[in-house]
Amino acid sequence: MKKFLFIITCIIGQYCLSYGQGSYKQNFLNLLNKLPEIKSCEGSYNFFSCKNNSCNDFKAAKASMDKALKDIGAAQIATNSALSSSAPGTAMTPEQANALSAKMDKMTDEEKQKWAMQNAQAMMNTGAAHANQDMGNDVVNDAVEYASKQQQEDLKDAMKPSDLSSQLKKIEDKYLPQKNAILKTLQDALKDKNLTLSNYMYAGGEASDAEIARQTKAVKDFEKNITPIYDAELIDKLSYIKTLRQNVVTKYSTLEQKVVATHYGDDAEEAFNKNHLYLAQQTVISKVMEIFGNYEDVLGDYEDEYAKLQHKEQVKKFD
Repeated sequence: MKKFLFIITCIIGQYCLSYGQGSYKQNFLNLLNKLPEIKSCEGSYNFFSCKNNSCNDFKAAKASMDKALKDIGAAQIATNSALSSSAPGTAMTPEQANALSAKMDKMTDEEKQKWAMQNAQAMMNTGAAHANQDMGNDVVNDAVEYASKQQQEDLKDAMKPSDLSSQLKKIEDKYLPQKNAILKTLQDALKDKNLTLSNYMYAGGEASDAEIARQTKAVKDFEKNITPIYDAELIDKLSYIKTLRQNVVTKYSTLEQKVVATHYGDDAEEAFNKNHLYLAQQTVISKVMEIFGNYEDVLGDYEDEYAKLQHKEQVKKFD
């Protein structure tokens, strides 16, 4: 359902009741440069421990996107009076917004998906019929037309299943034989076939000091030998997400540039055009946030793995 989250965020954003100062007026694709360069499970652990500036940069970037989405919602609320006059009945009052929010809390993921699709389509169709106050503004019209086409493509793409999970699983499968080979060495050493990659700690009975030392060494050898495999697995996963990052930059750079050319929608006189441009900016932000979330999720998994292998306490993840 991750693909549908950004659509719902974008649409519901026009009913947001927060008020801001235009923090959305920046190029958010540039924030993708804030993704940290992590090359090991230990690096993931240090990242979440905030032992370097990349942690603070990452959290600041996330905070700026959260605020930007709220500020865009405030900007959209400011167009409601214009929406009411140009198309009576289309504007939403704060009371209606609160009611909608409560209703959505009770929706299933499928119901949210259907709602998002219907409202995005309705907004685009209605907007095209009301582009009358900006007829002489080629920059705005070009941006709105491009944004509308992009939104149509996004809605189609949202119906397709995500490849992320399957691609990450393929990477895990690639390294599984190596991990199993290291695990088998441990199983043989401890004479326990029930040991697994996730539960490899041996709980034997009484033994001599020499036997305990031998068992302890076998476990330490396992932890030492398997760590580089997890490191390589992590690097491959992050590399795949970086490919997704580049796809986002390639797909949305033109859209962002066109929105910037309208001064983030300020140049549009027609309220529906403004909302198209706000929605376009929300889409860009949400796509960047999705990459940040995927990156953080992967790093979190391998921070946990490192903490277990090193017998350290797990670090609290970001909010």
